[in-house]
Amino acid sequence: MKEIRKILADRGFSGKVAEHEPMARHCSLKVGGPAGLFAVPRDTGELNLLVDVLESAGVSWCVLGRGTNVLFANGGFAGCVIRLGEGFEDIDVDDQSILEAGAASTTSAVLAKCVRTGLSGLEFIAGIPGTIGGAVRMNAGTGKEDIAGVIVELMVLADGRALWIGRDEMEFFYRDLTLRTGTIILGARFRMDEDTPEVIRTRVNEQRKIRGRTQPMGESSAGCWFRNPEGDSAGRLIDRAGLKGMMVGGAMVSQVHANFLINTGGAKARDFLRLASDVREAVNEAFGVILEEEVHVFEE
Repeated sequence: MKEIRKILADRGFSGKVAEHEPMARHCSLKVGGPAGLFAVPRDTGELNLLVDVLESAGVSWCVLGRGTNVLFANGGFAGCVIRLGEGFEDIDVDDQSILEAGAASTTSAVLAKCVRTGLSGLEFIAGIPGTIGGAVRMNAGTGKEDIAGVIVELMVLADGRALWIGRDEMEFFYRDLTLRTGTIILGARFRMDEDTPEVIRTRVNEQRKIRGRTQPMGESSAGCWFRNPEGDSAGRLIDRAGLKGMMVGGAMVSQVHANFLINTGGAKARDFLRLASDVREAVNEAFGVILEEEVHVFEE
């Protein structure tokens, strides 16, 4: 990895590059071993350079937002974890009520912009932590609304080129967006509606209150751990199986929402992996349903 750092420096890469960076520092679960390399490109040019150098060296890589729906195992990630830097945080609005947000902009910053400019349509992401890039990649939303319903264009880096793709070129699914391997989300445009800042602020606050009442907002979690099975709720099944409060080491099934696994303090990645496995087995035994993980797990 030292050689890669040297190559990047020689070719003008100015963003952060660190070896053996603990992923526990960058993920909401506060667990996870070190990445072989952790790099923060400042703009698209640096990102393109970084990917080119990594692929030429045969080093695997992945892109991380704010780490709110991922788990890195105790052994970490042997390749390079990429976090998009300040050049991907811009948020702009045009005169056609189109909001454009960089992939590294946070959901809270985007909502603040919506309130200031009187644009409605994304209130449903209130209380969902992380970045717009992550929200798009996971098709974030509620039971009634999601990103797929408001996005109009997506900027991606593919094969060394940054380009916009239209909504008809995107395949969204429940909590998922299908992208060709190696494609990186750079930004997105959303079709918004005009409304008064006061009304939008009220909707945002109401959505945050709902999440505050129904989810363990103050705990270290990765959000919903399992996908909802067709026609049912993973949280309901886990609750019905009597698993609330179940613990492995420092990892526990939340007492507030059974589909949240929380770090009660001192948990290890292996605790979450074991707890998730035990929950899946118990639900399958009780109801004949095999739960699929919504959290992205990077195992050793």
